[in-house]
Amino acid sequence: MFNVYLVVVDMQNKKEALEKYEKAKKDGRIDEDIISLLDIINSSSVFYTTSSCSGRIVILNVPEIGDKKNAIFLGKWHRPVGIKEIRSALNKYERNDLFMLMQSPIIHIVCKDLGYANALIKESLKCGFKYTSIKNITENGVLVEILSTENLHIPLGKDGKILVGDKEIEFFLEIANKMLSRAKGKLKCLEEKISFLLLSSS
Repeated sequence: MFNVYLVVVDMQNKKEALEKYEKAKKDGRIDEDIISLLDIINSSSVFYTTSSCSGRIVILNVPEIGDKKNAIFLGKWHRPVGIKEIRSALNKYERNDLFMLMQSPIIHIVCKDLGYANALIKESLKCGFKYTSIKNITENGVLVEILSTENLHIPLGKDGKILVGDKEIEFFLEIANKMLSRAKGKLKCLEEKISFLLLSSS
């Protein structure tokens, strides 16, 4: 997953952001199914991305609720996942709290101005990214977060002990896979909408 955050929302930082993006792509740190969309965004003169994820399923060991910094990934997949892979991740669990997460695609885009930001939000909403919003505004740019509604946070264990059975885990995984596939299906729509937006504004 490409994960580069800019401290200041500024179109002048685009060169640096794109250099980091190209390096991350070369190193294989960007989800394959979102690259074509990011390339379209980053090739424009009015947008660039600062971080993205195409959606994922995660098995997460959490020392304390809300402690993202010290959380440990026991398994992470940016695709539908099989039960054997989940069980392999669960076998690593020894302490703290255990969660299965399904997280929506998320993209942070710096827009040249408020007009482009509003147009981007409008097209994103049409594709089902209902949680899309403006995160920051400065005189040099507008930061938009594109986010969908698909999201699961399921507690599986506590203090090193898994508290749900195999049937429940299989059921949770079935739902997570369906939600992930649904969420990822929106990315193609977004790619088409942004392509048309850029074409019509050129």
